[in-house]
Amino acid sequence: MMALLIYQVMFFDSKLSRMRFIKLNMEVVAVFGDLFYLINVSEISDDCNGLLRRALVDCSWTKCSSKTRRDICMLLRRVQRSHHMKFYDGAIVLSRVFFLNITKIAYRFVNFVRIGYQLG
Repeated sequence: MMALLIYQVMFFDSKLSRMRFIKLNMEVVAVFGDLFYLINVSEISDDCNGLLRRALVDCSWTKCSSKTRRDICMLLRRVQRSHHMKFYDGAIVLSRVFFLNITKIAYRFVNFVRIGYQLG
């Protein structure tokens, strides 16, 4: 979707009215901004998970009662894995690297279409 939005903005800018061009640009900014916001929330969630993990490891939980130690051990097991948002059983993991890869693929697609358009 992002590649098609970028394609429309880059190649049909002279054929579009000013309002249509502004609308397409705003759509591109909105789609990229929305995706980046979602990915940034995923990164913040993972950072908070890391902070919680460090706090649990550094505290003196071994001096607590057995029930408290058991609960902290359960928490430690949960925070030892990454907490990025995942879709399709982990096939898509939202991170800033994923956002960068999506952006690169979109621009590669647009450049590929532009080269094909110039040759044809």
